[in-house]
Amino acid sequence: MTLQEFETKGRRCLFYADEQPEVLLVEPLDERELEALDEELQIIKQGCSRRIAYACLIVKDWNSELAPWTAAPVFGNVPFGEGASDTLKVIEDGVVPEMLQRFYTLKGADIIIGGYSLAGLFALWCGYESHLFGAVAAASPSVWYPEWMDYASSRQPNVHSVYLSLGDAEAKTKHPVMATVADNITALYDMLKRCPDVRIFLEWNEGGHFREPALRTAKAFVWAVGW
Repeated sequence: MTLQEFETKGRRCLFYADEQPEVLLVEPLDERELEALDEELQIIKQGCSRRIAYACLIVKDWNSELAPWTAAPVFGNVPFGEGASDTLKVIEDGVVPEMLQRFYTLKGADIIIGGYSLAGLFALWCGYESHLFGAVAAASPSVWYPEWMDYASSRQPNVHSVYLSLGDAEAKTKHPVMATVADNITALYDMLKRCPDVRIFLEWNEGGHFREPALRTAKAFVWAVGW
């Protein structure tokens, strides 16, 4: 699958588009995940009946650029920053306008923000913070993140659809923070079910966090496009 490239706000982006796309998918990725991007896009195209455009923003500092607020290291020695606001601004003021300029059929179209792991948490956070997106596709999101549940419980999302998934072995860890992920995603699902006019779906996948991330992310986007 042929990907093209552009730069916006000093940031590198890759994109793919069907002819006259009907929906725009946006995802932050780091360089390592690009190896599986072709697989992800192939699954998305096979699963979608609508014509898509897809744009990914390349993230250089994962723990900083996708974190909504600072937090102590959970694994290793690298703390989490608070760069999510800046990353969202790049998407709102750079990535999306660039795609709308390139593809006139996207004007007024649904925009879906998605991602895997911390990028999935970032996508969820964007669904609360921004009015730009219609749906969130959060695959194995890091809902163990400190203070996330307090944040989500005090707000209403601005999107009409939210997809959540988790591996059924992801909570089987000795780390006390990350072990909360299954309880947290179940509680988040229950909270979102009570939000008026929000469609919500929770899918349990087999295995731990690092099993088939491209497939899990693709399934998240396919469900969100379907709405």
